[in-house]
Amino acid sequence: MLRTLDLLASDSSHLPFLYVFKESRVMEKYGFEIDLHIVGGAKAPTMRHRAKLALAGEIDFLSGLHHETYRERAKGEKRLTYLAQAQNNWDDRLVALPEIKNVEDLKGRKIVCHSKAPCVSGNLRAVLETCGLRSEEINMDVIEDTSGKFLDFVDEIISGKAVAALVDMPFDLYGIKKGLHVIDLPDRPVIHNTTLLATTDYIEQNKETVYAFLKGFIEALHFFKTQPDKVVPILKKNLARRYGLEEDEYYVHLQREWARLLSKKPYPLPAAIQNVYDLDVGKDPAMKDIGPMEPWDLHYLRAIDDSGFIDNLYVS
Repeated sequence: MLRTLDLLASDSSHLPFLYVFKESRVMEKYGFEIDLHIVGGAKAPTMRHRAKLALAGEIDFLSGLHHETYRERAKGEKRLTYLAQAQNNWDDRLVALPEIKNVEDLKGRKIVCHSKAPCVSGNLRAVLETCGLRSEEINMDVIEDTSGKFLDFVDEIISGKAVAALVDMPFDLYGIKKGLHVIDLPDRPVIHNTTLLATTDYIEQNKETVYAFLKGFIEALHFFKTQPDKVVPILKKNLARRYGLEEDEYYVHLQREWARLLSKKPYPLPAAIQNVYDLDVGKDPAMKDIGPMEPWDLHYLRAIDDSGFIDNLYVS
């Protein structure tokens, strides 16, 4: 009999990897199966439920919670702990009208963005400023949408309501097929999407489960990166209705691009941690005594890595 582990995804952007984690069945050899939940569902109707559920012991692991962990520490709640990070590079795509050749052409023009979260709209604003736009020259219309279905964002450009939109993959391909193009932006280190979190209480009481879950997490990364023929059907089966995209080419594109972004060894880059900290936490005076690394505990991952487990996956 397999034991069920409850895993909560903070946003639909986490789902491509997490559905593969669940349906690759890599956890079965360790005696577990994954019950995957997403914010907006019955388990966690809103973002505010995430930390409460974790702290109450009502979920096993959480994907996300990129800023609240620091706020909780500032209030004295130090149990929320990051264990691993699936990616370190930004995955969002800025699609635009053909007339928008570069970032300079966006000056004062309407850009649609799908989230006000600092790791989404904050990163976009920071990138545009890095490319030379002043804050007052950035005209960003943030439309909160956690559905993961960004067809309307692309259609806003086509209808002339905006000149560009920040979207998740594979909606960049949808935009290209509609005559738009993707604006090249400089790479940006990020803590984004699947950041694996548990509480210190849970970790202390379930160390073997934590090690098993991390091993399964690592194996799922390997599976996603190396088994496209198996990954693409999983993506299409679980995401086609949500996305409103039925053609196989979107899921081939999604697998290929995500395989490039996902890390073999799910350590966070120091620059990515500093980025997520600077975007939000570092600007809050209440956080001045909380350091960027405080919520991270990577020694479980390090023990697995030092055993040769990850290297052996890729050798084989």
